[in-house]
Amino acid sequence: MNENISNLDVIILCGGKGERLRPITESIPKPMVEIKGQPILSYILAYLQSEGIKKIHTATGYKHQLVHDYVDNYLTPMTVKTVFSGDADIIKRIKDAGKSFSGDFLVLYGDTISDVNVNELIKFHGEAGLKATMTVWPMRSQFGLVEFDKNGKVHSFLEKPILDKYMNIGYFYFNHEILKIMDDYDDWEVFLYEMVRMGILAAFKHEGLHITVNTVEELSLAEKNIVNIPGVE
Repeated sequence: MNENISNLDVIILCGGKGERLRPITESIPKPMVEIKGQPILSYILAYLQSEGIKKIHTATGYKHQLVHDYVDNYLTPMTVKTVFSGDADIIKRIKDAGKSFSGDFLVLYGDTISDVNVNELIKFHGEAGLKATMTVWPMRSQFGLVEFDKNGKVHSFLEKPILDKYMNIGYFYFNHEILKIMDDYDDWEVFLYEMVRMGILAAFKHEGLHITVNTVEELSLAEKNIVNIPGVE
């Protein structure tokens, strides 16, 4: 295990309204949506603990008190703090949380559970030599695909194949100096594109498990797959 991992600060973005999960999220924030009786946030915390992480900052917004009350009573050897930014963009939440530490840090989405090897991510980031690293995962087609030749003759069916394209799943590793660059931006999506333009963003491939909960359908799928995440009992 990387000897610095216990000193790594982790920001979990917990401010989303989860509008595509209505009516479930009318009374709770998205990270508090339950999978098998436990909030998404609990699985994220359990996995981070299994990786040796000790310092957590939950960046809150919508229904923030529910997240605060939950982590305040969460029994763990980790230090878990909440940072409330109101109804703000993701980038402000990161800036606000970043005011309380001075080293490199990790940023996670609060609706995503993945068994990303944090030690390997840190190692890759160091070798890439850039200011930021984003974890990516191969996309899965939601549909069966048909392959055919130039004359239209079908030669195979592919049942929901893994595609040769990758999606952003979070687990951003940042050098602390990235916060100074963020000062010039107030929109997270714009900032992602700007990091590409500046040539400071690397991509770390994650081939393991990835569970995200954006819709009721994905919530149902998460119920089936959550037991495969390390640290989950």
